[in-house]
Amino acid sequence: MKVMLALGAVLLGAASPAIGQGTTARLPRVKLALEDAPRLGRPAPLVVLPYATAAGIGPVDQPFALGKELGNIVVLAFYPGDFTPASTAQWRAFRERADSLFGTGVVVVGVASDSLATHQRFAQELELPFKLLGDADHTVARRYAAMNSKQPRHMVVVVGRDGRVRYVDSTFAPLDPERYVHLATAIAAAKERP
Repeated sequence: MKVMLALGAVLLGAASPAIGQGTTARLPRVKLALEDAPRLGRPAPLVVLPYATAAGIGPVDQPFALGKELGNIVVLAFYPGDFTPASTAQWRAFRERADSLFGTGVVVVGVASDSLATHQRFAQELELPFKLLGDADHTVARRYAAMNSKQPRHMVVVVGRDGRVRYVDSTFAPLDPERYVHLATAIAAAKERP
């Protein structure tokens, strides 16, 4: 979602003498596109992306769509890329702790800019039971404000059954055990909500 704002009189100090003299000076107009980053309690920003799993690349005409997951809790895990040390540690932890961390009724997806073929190799090597979404141009990472200067950073968002954001860890640290405890607590709380 983008909020478009039209701003008038940006350089009001420079324009005010002309206005004060009774002329009809034309004020500059500036449009700013503000990304609607995830906010607690608000609807989660749109996600529609192709994906890969350990079994293969998903059908082109059936991408992962967050809107189709209503009724499930969804964990969106943004990460810089496949096969990086921290990302590998994170996804191994997710796989090894899947039952205690996520349990039933939770859909876990990764979001990174790697190719779908690379996602598939990564999922195969780590034996991941999750979908890895291909965000090649960082559209979704930008929408979720999950970008460092040029690449996605580690960030975790929990979306409730109703499609609303229930938890955001914008600086998820894959090597910090406490972050997994906080994530598990957030998922448990989301499960208690209708």
